[in-house]
Amino acid sequence: MTFQTRAQRDLILAMELVGEVRELNAEVQRIYGGLCHNFPVMVRTCGLCQALAFSKDKSAADGDRATAHKLLLGHAARVLGATHGDLLDLVRSADVVTYMQQTRQLLDAWIYFKRFAVSILKAEAGGKD
Repeated sequence: MTFQTRAQRDLILAMELVGEVRELNAEVQRIYGGLCHNFPVMVRTCGLCQALAFSKDKSAADGDRATAHKLLLGHAARVLGATHGDLLDLVRSADVVTYMQQTRQLLDAWIYFKRFAVSILKAEAGGKD
């Protein structure tokens, strides 16, 4: 039986999920890569609930931008061990300690999403998306 740290699990998960985005069209890759860079800033500025609600709202439309936001929500759900559909309810209903833990867990894991967005998707930091 082998044990892995949370960081190792996050790294593997991020590599797998960002690698799946590589199979999509170039515009979705570009937008998703930009979101990977901007999402932690939104979480720190507005809070986890509001950042997720923003992406949920943007995912309701059609097109490449909506697809990228849907991917972000699905990937955030995987990091937190939730399903895409109940991610907002999970975060919204959490007590303050759990909410802080969820925020820290997502931000810790998102470092790998940012790095793989650069190395796998060739996303540029500081892009307009």
